[in-house]
Amino acid sequence: MRELSDKIIVATNSLTKFLMNALKSKIEIRRISLCYISLDIGGVSMRNSLNEQLCGYILDNQQADGGWIDVEETLLAVKSLSMLNKDYQTQVDKGKEWLLSQRHPDAGWGKTNRDISRIPVTGLLLHLLPELSGQEAVSWLKNEWKKDFNGDTRLTYKGAFFLLGLRASGVLSNDCPLIGETYSFLENEQNEDGGFGPWKDHPIGSDPWSTGIVLLGLLAYPELTKKKVIENTISWLARKQLPNGLWPYHYIDEGSAYAYWGFVEALKYLKREDSQ
Repeated sequence: MRELSDKIIVATNSLTKFLMNALKSKIEIRRISLCYISLDIGGVSMRNSLNEQLCGYILDNQQADGGWIDVEETLLAVKSLSMLNKDYQTQVDKGKEWLLSQRHPDAGWGKTNRDISRIPVTGLLLHLLPELSGQEAVSWLKNEWKKDFNGDTRLTYKGAFFLLGLRASGVLSNDCPLIGETYSFLENEQNEDGGFGPWKDHPIGSDPWSTGIVLLGLLAYPELTKKKVIENTISWLARKQLPNGLWPYHYIDEGSAYAYWGFVEALKYLKREDSQ
């Protein structure tokens, strides 16, 4: 466990450095916000000066209508602001109002209001901003994942976002049989190396983005979680971590943020299990 904790420390330092450089370079707020959220959930306390920089950069890019570039960036920006500083409640509320205005008639969210409703976007939004949830959004998420689940192609990360959205919305595992079925599906999709890809034996193999998200999904309902699956997933993340503390992915910060977030939550889970 100590070795795994050391890997988290190295990843924390690298993600913090990325965040500082990203603010200087003024890269997309979506990427900066995701990095900050993962660090905050990991228990990292930022310097006040860095917090002020982050708040300023996010607020400077908020549109007059209350949103940012798209739904994903807005939900991440709103979550970041609400975690950073309670003095910006007015801007946070405007962002939430914009997100509600982008919800489709079917009660799901896409990347924009011109996009179709998508499980990853809706699941992440409900997970991070559960106050925007409701029975209609929950019903859409259940029905949409059920269609995918019964289809020819079942993507692991969609199942994970389904679990994250339902858990944050207060849906109990006993009240929705699809939750247990999704757990069985995800456990069976774990690759032999312990990681996850979009599906088992995908040509790209296991990747940190899919693995981090599926790990978070599997931890959403601890009563259904199998300790061995979590341990194997953590082992894969530990092996694949680069010397600089990050994980290899197309957008290295995005893959690393989800890998880190899942890693941190998994260690918390194992600590609780071992203490019982």
